[in-house]
Amino acid sequence: MRQFIHRPAVIAAAAAVFAAIGIIPATAATATSAPAAATVRAATPASICGSGYREIDSHTFTNGRVEFARVHLLYNARTGYNCVVTDHSRATAGMSLTTGAWIDVQGDGKGQARNQGGFSSYAGPVRLKATHSCVKWGGMIEAGVGTYTYTSPWSHCG
Repeated sequence: MRQFIHRPAVIAAAAAVFAAIGIIPATAATATSAPAAATVRAATPASICGSGYREIDSHTFTNGRVEFARVHLLYNARTGYNCVVTDHSRATAGMSLTTGAWIDVQGDGKGQARNQGGFSSYAGPVRLKATHSCVKWGGMIEAGVGTYTYTSPWSHCG
């Protein structure tokens, strides 16, 4: 049995990706990708991590012109937990892309906590307790034009 692909949907999705990475002007893509443009960010990294978390660091994934995602490190001073979230930027919001977030606490023996998979808005949250310890944190996104990855050095020692 033959399966039919809805060409307008495929064309709209491709146009949105090409506009996001700067291959075609965004104005050419907006005519065909109105649903993607209407995607609204429903959550912030602090709301994803939960009550009491404050952002202490971040790293942006960009090709120099377009921001694809940002990985955020947050800390809850009351509980001593760190939290990492990698959220899609406007250019990739709503697209199911391989996205990841991770954190490791120096000397805790637990190894790295990681969340990675095909996500359309964010990866994470991943949390580990790090009172009086250094953390190594990071994230990634596969944005169609390449894989962008960041892992910090041991930092935010408290």
